[in-house]
Amino acid sequence: MKVAALVVLSVLVALPAEAAQRRQNSVSPSCDNDGRCTTLNAVSSASSKTSSFRAHRSTHQAVDANGNGIMVTVQTAYGFNITVHPAYASKFQKFYALLKEHGYKVDPRVNKCYARGGHVSGSNHYIGAACDNQYGWNKAPAYMYHVGDLIRQAGLFDGCRFGDCGHVEAVRGTHNRPPNLYAAIEKFKSEQSTANYQP
Repeated sequence: MKVAALVVLSVLVALPAEAAQRRQNSVSPSCDNDGRCTTLNAVSSASSKTSSFRAHRSTHQAVDANGNGIMVTVQTAYGFNITVHPAYASKFQKFYALLKEHGYKVDPRVNKCYARGGHVSGSNHYIGAACDNQYGWNKAPAYMYHVGDLIRQAGLFDGCRFGDCGHVEAVRGTHNRPPNLYAAIEKFKSEQSTANYQP
């Protein structure tokens, strides 16, 4: 009986150590019993079309309903990277793919997405749900004043509708909350997989 108890105790001690090792090697967030999830510096290659993403965690980033902060960095059709919330990454990638497909020349120096400051209060940039293709408020490259149909095809909203052409957002208005992190990560991984990739 003592031997059996010792074996059970050994297994109970070994399993958490093995689980911790698996969590460190996994892209999926690890969650505690209070529903708080974290993903630290995960790197995964998805396909040659989408390059790779990096999940960043910082106390200064947007947080989900559980207080978790995360953004992903994805490659656009032009080859430069953007950082957005994982729930919106595929929409922004589709937008840049549509721009390229229609022959627009996009300057990566005027493209900014996730931000920690410098925008109006409650900006969607703070939750990784907006990208600017502009030099300043309503000062965008000429084509941005004429691509509303491409923005809508990508499932995004055009800033020209409220006087800020060059601003593109995934959710309308200000003071929005990012979607659930766990669901967003699962959807992101599915969308970024080679089998499901659709620019």
